[in-house]
Amino acid sequence: MTNFEKKSLPPLSTVQIALSDDSKLAYFANKTSQSVIAYNISDWSIEKEWNFDMPVTGICLNDNKAYITTSYEMGWLQIIDLRSGEIINKIKLGVGAKAPLLSSDGNKLFVCNQFENNISIIRLDENMKETKVSVIREPFSSDISKDGKYLFVTNFLPATRADIDTVTASVSIIDIDKSEKIKDISLSNGSNALRSIKITPDGKYAMIIHNLGRHQVPTSQLEQGWMNTSAVSIIDVDKQSFVASILLDEPEYGAAGSWSVDFKDNIMAVSHSGTHDISLINYQEFIDKLNNTPDKETLSYDLTFLNDIRERRKISGNGPRLLTFNKGKILVPTYFSDTLNIIDPLDKHNDYSLAINKGWKESDARMGERYFNDAQYCFQAWQSCNGCHPGDARTDGMNWDLLNDGIGNPKNVKSLLYAHATPPSMISGIRSDAETAVRAGFQHIQFSTIDENQAKAVDAYLKSLKPQPSPFLVDGKLSESALKGKQIFENSSCRHCHSGEYFTDNKMHKIGRIEFEEGWNTPTLKEVWRTAPYGHDGKSYTLKEFLKNEKHGIGDNMTDEDLECLINYVLTL
Repeated sequence: MTNFEKKSLPPLSTVQIALSDDSKLAYFANKTSQSVIAYNISDWSIEKEWNFDMPVTGICLNDNKAYITTSYEMGWLQIIDLRSGEIINKIKLGVGAKAPLLSSDGNKLFVCNQFENNISIIRLDENMKETKVSVIREPFSSDISKDGKYLFVTNFLPATRADIDTVTASVSIIDIDKSEKIKDISLSNGSNALRSIKITPDGKYAMIIHNLGRHQVPTSQLEQGWMNTSAVSIIDVDKQSFVASILLDEPEYGAAGSWSVDFKDNIMAVSHSGTHDISLINYQEFIDKLNNTPDKETLSYDLTFLNDIRERRKISGNGPRLLTFNKGKILVPTYFSDTLNIIDPLDKHNDYSLAINKGWKESDARMGERYFNDAQYCFQAWQSCNGCHPGDARTDGMNWDLLNDGIGNPKNVKSLLYAHATPPSMISGIRSDAETAVRAGFQHIQFSTIDENQAKAVDAYLKSLKPQPSPFLVDGKLSESALKGKQIFENSSCRHCHSGEYFTDNKMHKIGRIEFEEGWNTPTLKEVWRTAPYGHDGKSYTLKEFLKNEKHGIGDNMTDEDLECLINYVLTL
């Protein structure tokens, strides 16, 4: 038995915890260290550790087996016999496989294939048969109704054009016996980054934790949640209908980066990763207050709803994304400091914390990632950079009216992948480079300032971003259609602007519906499969709509078949 305080590891970045049936062991799934560590809860010493060759994205336990998801080029389910400690099976899944969940009877396993937009349903028998059910966009988490009939799945991002009044993400419902999606439920306008879902202990509601963006207003201030707020949305399980979105913020202090929710007895616990605290909410009073509100649509703007029924409890460390109850205590690991908090919801004087990765060194890039996700560097902690760039500094799928190029002309949020390698920044080229944009972002979007060393750390983080291999590749290679599309791309006008390593010439061009005399800056096509909607104002949800409707360098003589091949190639980049 090894005491973890003497063990040096790379950053852990815990993404999921699974408890043994007797609650004596806690298994931590760690993304950055690509490991699973089993801790003895009695003294928090390490019982066992497993290391993998790609990021670990989730874990659940059943019948002396650990079901572990890992993913990079491809997703995998790795099954460990906990008695022998050996991997006994490895099953290929979809790209972005994460958040494994067992069915109520333990006979099926559900896995979110985030980047393939589907759910794997695996029968846990000798055949391990897999069925895939399509959802909407980037399934991120799931939970099962108490009767075991339905799987509720969060779609991380909106799946629509962004230049319309209502842009919101949805929850999909899957009939487990039929292995088919039966319904999509839209949340309040502006809902995005749907990070977690939990069915309440009474089985009546599904609670979803997410960001709520006010994308219809200019980014001129932050007071009263003007730009971004955090919410818990409620779905009636029996009626399979949306009820309301309740704000987790306070009138003068945000709850940025709200992430996880769990329940024990009458306590609903919610983590706020950007403000480094958790909310302890009286569940019954929460429901009573909800039911006594006649106009529930107003609740998505009410910053006082949780007054007198919620305690906010500060935790030690940085970035509490995950939380889970264990025998009346709450386990809260922190993503950026590898600190484990053990919280007594009934008495804060019993709270304590442990360094579970003592001695690890924080790189400049890791430091920058921490600043990027930390709402302490924002006025009143309403948001961090991930408020508009969730999913590892990518996009929220919405339009925002930034004031750097005037007012009344909203633009679609760009991914920050390769931002430093492809100047200028912004689609209008209004910022000369990403370094300038980073500093301006803290000043004009978060209404705060950071020192130059902190800004350089954020630069280092963004420079360290690597593209996720495309789910449109076939075993890592181009399909026959994509190979033909590559030839079309290289022999057409596409390559004149989208050239070089990053598929951009870094220049301005007058193309499409121009707004400024210089036109638009050529964006990279790297990871374009992930960045819908398309165009400077997000007018087209698919590349096909964009290329056909916007005539984006595509001549009238291109056949539908050639266009399809071209798109299939671009989606692999």
